[in-house]
Amino acid sequence: MEALIFGVLMAMALFWAVGAHNRLVRLRAEVVRQWGSVDAVWLRLLVRLQGGIAARQSLLTSLADAESELQTLQSACDELVEALLQARLQPLAVEGQKQVLALHQKLVLEIRALLQKDNEAIKPDLEIALNRMRQTLPAALIPYHVAVVAYNEALAMQPAAWLGRRLGLQPATKMDLSVGVS
Repeated sequence: MEALIFGVLMAMALFWAVGAHNRLVRLRAEVVRQWGSVDAVWLRLLVRLQGGIAARQSLLTSLADAESELQTLQSACDELVEALLQARLQPLAVEGQKQVLALHQKLVLEIRALLQKDNEAIKPDLEIALNRMRQTLPAALIPYHVAVVAYNEALAMQPAAWLGRRLGLQPATKMDLSVGVS
């Protein structure tokens, strides 16, 4: 009789572990999927900005200062694209997301610096790009943050926290763009 009770308890523990594992993996996959959506929005914004930069560079071939300023902006865009690529390869890596955030802030600062200059030829494009970032990125991050909260809460619950530690699952991080976008 004791063996039967022990067997039932072990089966229940096994079924619980499998169910908890599946739930954590499903929630983690949702975070990764939502990060993919954020990544796609970011890349779309960067492609538009880079297209505008390339068009303006072809028009401003006579103005060396404006061309070098646009080249600096192009470099900032390229760095952010590279960071997004790295974050795509490791979607929940905290360092990759910090790098993306830092380069995003650098890009926004470059745009703001160019907006302060007297080059009226590029100001409208830069204002549009900055407004698109202000409007689109925070909205794209909402489903990502919802997925992060659900995953982190599930990972923090006991006894799932014990299982998560054994499986090496790390909490996901939210991205705060308020510093870089406003």
